[in-house]
Amino acid sequence: MINITSMQNALIKNIVQLQKKKSARKKQGLFVVEGIRAVNEIPASVEVIHYITTPEIIADEIKHLEAKKWVTVTPEIFKAISETQSPQGAMAVVKMPENPLEHISVKEDGFYLVLENLQDPGNLGTIIRTAHAFNVDGVFLTKGTVDLYSPKVVRSTMSSLFHVPVVVDCEILEYMSALNKAGITTYATHLSDSAKSIYETKFEGGVALIIGNEGNGISYEVKEKVEKHIIIPMPGGCESLNASVATSICLYEVMRQRDCK
Repeated sequence: MINITSMQNALIKNIVQLQKKKSARKKQGLFVVEGIRAVNEIPASVEVIHYITTPEIIADEIKHLEAKKWVTVTPEIFKAISETQSPQGAMAVVKMPENPLEHISVKEDGFYLVLENLQDPGNLGTIIRTAHAFNVDGVFLTKGTVDLYSPKVVRSTMSSLFHVPVVVDCEILEYMSALNKAGITTYATHLSDSAKSIYETKFEGGVALIIGNEGNGISYEVKEKVEKHIIIPMPGGCESLNASVATSICLYEVMRQRDCK
């Protein structure tokens, strides 16, 4: 175990970069997981580069802890490198999972989610957590979507990030092409004359739900190429729903129909 007492230490400086800069995370292929529960839920199959704790954290509190990767820092240093308001004294530097599109096996009866240009970290994290809960087989994020490994997104997923394959940084048409080749039917939330209520839509076989940007919705390319437009009935008269709420409603309905078969 290594004990660090200076903010000038190279490891501490690098953690600050990983917390604050997407470019550093992408270049190194690393990100930070914070909190005792979140660290404990990192699967054994995921490579942890370092565990960082304050001195009062004991080995029994962290699963899979390897002494050679364990670094302790003062509470003051931990607070300085943490991105949470009330740090729990435990974090891990973790290697990003590699899920390139060409390595994802799309199942003909699979259940998939495509997110186009989402910008809010809280929305993305919540959606990934919901996708995990409803047994989605894979999530696809387009180029331009908020960084999957930003601290707020990682916290919002509540460790679901490790349990759902997530593909990043491809264009929307690449995702749609891969799904179509596998015989997956694509659905997008969109107000159009052809749109059907999610409760009147039969989500049969392979399903891919496409959710657009919070402010602009799906792009023109998706409107033109998606197979089915769907809407969420809102009898109360509300004009729109938060992206994560709308996604949750749609995912639940797909799961409900699939489980009722």
